[in-house]
Formats: sequence, structure tokens, C-alpha cells
Amino acid sequence: MNKRMTVWARATALVLLAAILMQSAPLWAQSYDPDEELPTPTLLEKRLHKMGRGLANVMFGWTELPLTFDRKMKDGKPLTYLLATVPVLGTARAVMRTGVGVYEFTTFFYSSEQVNFEAILEPEYLF
Repeated sequence: MNKRMTVWARATALVLLAAILMQSAPLWAQSYDPDEELPTPTLLEKRLHKMGRGLANVMFGWTELPLTFDRKMKDGKPLTYLLATVPVLGTARAVMRTGVGVYEFTTFFYSSEQVNFEAILEPEYLF
């Protein structure tokens, strides 16, 4: 009987100690600010991002045609507008996006610290 009491007393003491430690756990926690914790990208990361954006624009520039048609159709444009104007707009956007992609892909390595690495076209990626 005495041995049971000591086991019971030890188990109770451990549970109480664990409860006390759990209550004080927030005191040990580190405050987290996501704006301060994110590292700034290096020059190589910026260059690779520019290269990837350029490659994506070269590969998927042609998708401006169906995307323009879809946007204008959802805007409620009439059928004559969709059949006459949208192919011209989509082709112009596709040529522009592909050209910007070629520019970004060919000049990604020659960029320096002073260059703004922001996207030339919005949205940055189509998909």
C-alpha cells in the first residue's frame, strides 16, 4: 500500500510540474514578425527569378489569345466585337508578352544591383 502511495504521489507531482511548465511556455516563445524574419533575396535569386519569368512569358505568350477572348466574353462584349477585335487585341498582347519574355530571358544575367527587377507586364505570370 505504501508503494502505491509513493507511485501515486510521484505521478501527481509530475503532472503538476508538467502543468506548471505548460502554463509558463508562452513566456519562452519568441515573438514573430514575418516582415522582419524574411531574408532579402540575393542578386542571383533576383536574376533567376527574372530568367524564369522571361522563360514563362516566351513559352506561354500565345495564351493571351484565348485569355483575352475569355475576359472580353465575361465582360459581356457582343459577338461581333469578339470575332473582329479580340483576335487583334490577343495577337498584340501575345506578341508583346513573348517579346518581353525574350528580352527578360536574354538580359537576366547582365543585370546589376541598380536594375529594378520588377515585372514589365502585369500580371507577372499568366498561370
